[in-house]
Amino acid sequence: MKEFQEKVKKFLDNYNIVGSNIIVANKNDIIASLTYGYESIEKNKETSLNTIYRIASISKVIVAIGVMKLVEAGKIDLKADISRYLGFQLRNPHFPSDIITTEMIMTQSSSISDYGEGMSGYDAVNQFDDEVLLGDLLANPKSKYYTEKTFINHKPGTYWRYSNLGCGILACLIEKVSGRYFTDYIKEELLYPLDIQSGFRLEDIKNIDNLAGHYLYEDGKFILYRDYEKFKKVQCLRYSLGNNFRGVAGGLYISILDLCKIMQMLMNNGIYKNVRILKEETVKEMKKIHWDGQTEDPTYYKKGLQMIILDQFTKKPLMGHFGNAYGLRSFMLFNEDIGYIFLCNGANFLTDEEHMTRLQKELIEFLVSLNL
Repeated sequence: MKEFQEKVKKFLDNYNIVGSNIIVANKNDIIASLTYGYESIEKNKETSLNTIYRIASISKVIVAIGVMKLVEAGKIDLKADISRYLGFQLRNPHFPSDIITTEMIMTQSSSISDYGEGMSGYDAVNQFDDEVLLGDLLANPKSKYYTEKTFINHKPGTYWRYSNLGCGILACLIEKVSGRYFTDYIKEELLYPLDIQSGFRLEDIKNIDNLAGHYLYEDGKFILYRDYEKFKKVQCLRYSLGNNFRGVAGGLYISILDLCKIMQMLMNNGIYKNVRILKEETVKEMKKIHWDGQTEDPTYYKKGLQMIILDQFTKKPLMGHFGNAYGLRSFMLFNEDIGYIFLCNGANFLTDEEHMTRLQKELIEFLVSLNL
């Protein structure tokens, strides 16, 4: 462990980083871990393995787990028209005869985008707190929130487009089918069974004093971009059931130790230390290639269900997700033998690709080279 920490710290010293946690694990144990830098610059507080991060788009994997529990229960059919569950007809206006399925949304091939302008579209709606009905955003041309530009001019299922709104739709799907708020459902069905005292709302974090500030690098220095008060404004707010699509795509607050439990559960095909979350066949279905084709981002050319599949780093492909929001960069990547988690609350990132910075790419390569 000491040798690992010395090597990784030396690697990270080459980058301008606020704070970071790293874990390397196999199915059952944490092989190595590292804390580096600061949880809070203002408080001069160093990171620990209990530091809480808002982990950004790794959250999409957690949303997928929630969906798949309802698939297991026979309450959602991945290949059926998702309209049957949402309570309104969801169609791309360019292709009104083609259904949009849950599977398409989970592979980001649904033709739904995050477009926003003025008061209409997902990115615009995210700028204010008024309740917006999902049906008005997606299916009501008379609504000021609706725009056809939400839908790209490609037939559903044929073209990849990264979409945070798609993940929000999945959260609304969970609410419609389960009859529970998404944030409560995830706590009750996934987090609490694994003894994870955290969630998508700040009130759910047991050790809130460990919440990391997230920093942007501007003009040669780090600026505090998100802290507790600012996170409150972007957490998952509670609107009427079935309309809580905002904040979900990147909004899970969790420590690296607790995130490792979820990763090991997936590595073990649904079970963590005798607690079964998903059936083995369910997790195997999530890990299968459901999308394989040209994308706008080479990081995402192969996809499972809400997971990327990368075969450029190891002989056995790694799967999981990257995260990028509010100064944070992260990844959770694993196969059946090894898993890597990286959480960083601010750095002078050099971006080579849209969802993978030079730091992330080189760190994955470095961790793999250690042959742990």
